[in-house]
Amino acid sequence: MFRSGFYTLLEKGSGLIFSLGTAMLLLRGLSKEDFAAWGLFLVITYFLEMGRSGLLQNGLMTFIARHPKQSEPIIGAALALNIMFSVVSNILVFCGADWLMRYYQLPQMHVLLPAYYASNIAMIALYHCNFVQQAYIEFRGIFWGTFCMRGLLFGWVLFCKISGQMIDIAHLGWVFFIGVCIGTVASWQFAKPFLPHKITMGRMWIQEFFSYGKYVLGTNLSAMFYKNIDKLTLGHLVGPAAFAVYDAAGKITQMVEAPSFSIAAAVFPNSAREMEENGTAGVKRLYERSVGAILAIILPFLVFAVIFAQTLVFVFAGPNYADASGVLQITAFFGLFMPFAVQFGTVLDSTGRPDINFAYTFFTAILNLGLSYLLIHKFGLYGAAYAILVGYSVSFILMQRVLYRRFGIQWWRAFLYVPETYRLVWNKIKSLRS
Repeated sequence: MFRSGFYTLLEKGSGLIFSLGTAMLLLRGLSKEDFAAWGLFLVITYFLEMGRSGLLQNGLMTFIARHPKQSEPIIGAALALNIMFSVVSNILVFCGADWLMRYYQLPQMHVLLPAYYASNIAMIALYHCNFVQQAYIEFRGIFWGTFCMRGLLFGWVLFCKISGQMIDIAHLGWVFFIGVCIGTVASWQFAKPFLPHKITMGRMWIQEFFSYGKYVLGTNLSAMFYKNIDKLTLGHLVGPAAFAVYDAAGKITQMVEAPSFSIAAAVFPNSAREMEENGTAGVKRLYERSVGAILAIILPFLVFAVIFAQTLVFVFAGPNYADASGVLQITAFFGLFMPFAVQFGTVLDSTGRPDINFAYTFFTAILNLGLSYLLIHKFGLYGAAYAILVGYSVSFILMQRVLYRRFGIQWWRAFLYVPETYRLVWNKIKSLRS
């Protein structure tokens, strides 16, 4: 798991660096309203891509792990649903575009949407290659695909900054599309050994994907909803400028949260195998160790973000976003709950109970929505952060209760593995130096 975890961490890390670098430049090169429009474009993109991942990714890994001799029709069924998802999601975004622009007072969105429609079609091939590689625990192509996709956008924004060229958000959207196309080629190079020579789409497997993926789809959409409902509600109630300030703090918080998703991507196929081979004891051990590994990475970042919030915001976003430093000191603690929540979903999805994961994630989304409306009206900008912190706390208690009853998992034991993770990394560094 160390090798797969290394590549997923490298993939998430490089993507995060490029995304943060792009955001740093855009915060200085765009007005708050234009930055809010770009932020909403990214929310829509990630929202629908999480839906695609929920419908296909976990199901593909689970089915191939259980039925390796039927990989050809399984992969073909995944491709068919992938195509259907892009077509349907493009139609939904097209139908809701006018409402979105009015609701968030962001007419600039109309110049970004054509690039999204094109990118969504290009992502069919990109994510198909990525999902197939992940099913076979191969992460090199996923890393290079992400590197190319995020790196091109960052490179273009950096070029505009250095050359003094004004950044046009319409151009941003089309550069994003070109990055998706280049990333697809890079990922395909590593996915080729695992792709079947002919495409067969068994109707049975399409039904299996729907049956399994509907809960993970709902879970991922609910997760994106509860992770973004604070700034979306803030943008509607207070305005685009408040959305931009809160999003600036959120970009920094992503540095704390990124390791959760990196290790989760590597843990899922291993969790499915642990359940098959060692039962609940294997899942318990894997959960506690993986959360401990994530905490070992997160804790130093969290402490640094809380102590040096003002400096981080000034360096990251500039003086126009000074209000974000107080928000950051609250949102940094989101990362403390994230590894427990992400691995909760990983364990339940990989052991065949995505319905439970969906129920708890959907509950958290509704809870965060209600708290956001209540506390933003009372506390404004800070109310959004307080709402999500309270929501995460309640959800954490309920999720850990389920894990203890089903698998005997004890959340506090994850902290016991933090020193072990540091020792493992240190020994790895020493072995490389010798």
